[in-house]
Amino acid sequence: MRKQRNIKKANIHIDMTPMVDVIMLLLTFFMLTATFRAAESEAVEVALPQTLYTDTNKMPERDVLTISITNKGDIFLDVDNYKFRKNVFGDEFGIGLFHPDTTTFSEAEQSGKVGDKDVKRSFVKLNKQQFEDKIRELKRELRDASGNPKAEFRVVVKGDKDSDYGAIEDLISSLNETNTKVFSMVTMIKHEKPKE
Repeated sequence: MRKQRNIKKANIHIDMTPMVDVIMLLLTFFMLTATFRAAESEAVEVALPQTLYTDTNKMPERDVLTISITNKGDIFLDVDNYKFRKNVFGDEFGIGLFHPDTTTFSEAEQSGKVGDKDVKRSFVKLNKQQFEDKIRELKRELRDASGNPKAEFRVVVKGDKDSDYGAIEDLISSLNETNTKVFSMVTMIKHEKPKE
């Protein structure tokens, strides 16, 4: 009988050094080329709107709270219901005026026409807290008038294209303070020329 030989199996050995080098190079490459996002609470993402005219972009007819921002940073607060204006601003043609950097509050007026009648709209100058209180009061007026405790204004923000970003940031902060989470930004309608 033949004697069996013990054949030693060779240890299979894979050199991992080149593999580790390649992985480290790839990791370094991806780290250097990646873009990092800021934390959600710090990031303000704004997609600048360009609007084409469509029939679905019409303004609502009732219960509209309009907030206008001028290029000087003045923020005007207006509502479509004259009864609400009278109850909140003390004048049926009254309008709220808030400027984030202003500390002096003097009365001002603007003349205009409603139908055939000449009217003067008085501006009630407000500080930040008063501005937020007026928004809350207007919401309360709407809920009381409609009898619906969940009734909300359709908040429409009209901003001048040269508005100061700080004023817009203050406005959004005030809207958050008044628990107004949904609002619409109004843009100029861009008319396209017909293609021939």
